[in-house]
Amino acid sequence: MKRNERFFYASIAKPLLYEEVINKLLEAINNGYIKAGEKFPTDREIVERWKISRNVLREAFHILGERGIITSIQGKGRFLRKLPEKEMWNEDIIKILEKSSLREIYEVRKVLELYALELASEKASGQDIKTVNTLYQRLSKRFRKTGKTTGEFELHMGYARLSGNFFLEHMLSLTLKRITEFMSSTFDEVLRWHGATDIIEDIIREHGLILRHIKQGKTQEAQAIIVEHFNRTIERIESF
Repeated sequence: MKRNERFFYASIAKPLLYEEVINKLLEAINNGYIKAGEKFPTDREIVERWKISRNVLREAFHILGERGIITSIQGKGRFLRKLPEKEMWNEDIIKILEKSSLREIYEVRKVLELYALELASEKASGQDIKTVNTLYQRLSKRFRKTGKTTGEFELHMGYARLSGNFFLEHMLSLTLKRITEFMSSTFDEVLRWHGATDIIEDIIREHGLILRHIKQGKTQEAQAIIVEHFNRTIERIESF
């Protein structure tokens, strides 16, 4: 019997909800029953052995796919994602895979936001900029009062709206939603770090400068600040 058969082919005592199936799949990964790049047993095999519905299993796999842990290849099956280069298997394999996914999401975010700033500097009207500046003033007060940067993504969405490109705005919204999901679970330490007084003041200052550069049509200056903003966050993520 192969090393993973004892786990995947063992029946369970009661039907599982998809959250429980997710935990069971993560258990298999953490315990090394499935290695990076390896294929999972077929849906049919797992459904029959665990006595769960196919829909529950698919929902669990879907969520793990959204977290960048599992990949699906049509006609071939589901695989545990390969480890990034230079990464070694260890007890934090889930975090390694999710960190890699978050890094890739930030790469996409950087492309979207840099272009949004370029378009905003070219196309945004004075009234539109004033609307975003009002949002900036309101959020700045909230950040200082609460000691949290909750709502900062509203400003980034504000820059996207200034671009006048509906699809860019929509894609950034999806990207920020995915980042929020990661930050609220595996990387909640980053959210706590964002609550440090000096970090809050840096964020407020940076957004104030970005808005000023957009108003003045200084695309490169605004982009340089947002890149620094991203790099600082990514460095923090890498440290965990």
